[in-house]
Amino acid sequence: MTETKVIKHDPENPNSGFTIEKPYATKVRIITDTTPEGFIEIPKITVFGILNFLYVGERTKNDRRCGFRSRAVSELNYWFNTKKTFKFWRKALRPLYEQHLLETHKEVAKDMDL
Repeated sequence: MTETKVIKHDPENPNSGFTIEKPYATKVRIITDTTPEGFIEIPKITVFGILNFLYVGERTKNDRRCGFRSRAVSELNYWFNTKKTFKFWRKALRPLYEQHLLETHKEVAKDMDL
């Protein structure tokens, strides 16, 4: 199975940039009863985008209607072949979002040598 690779332009310089090869290759398997197989596989980069769009502005005073959120809900309804609301998806994916935040924080802390 091919995997997504992140290649840093200059490993010595953290500000040199990077290239993502095959960004949609790595998939996340989500268990669900909406498909006969019992699971769906969504590209990891798509899951990150959906989570970021779904919870945009949550920790600010600007937590109101937003086009990013409707895009996230549309994507989720497409992948799960259903028609659910923003509130449903936000509540259902909260544990995944919290896990995503922890992993992101660990990666950033590691990169910053904290």
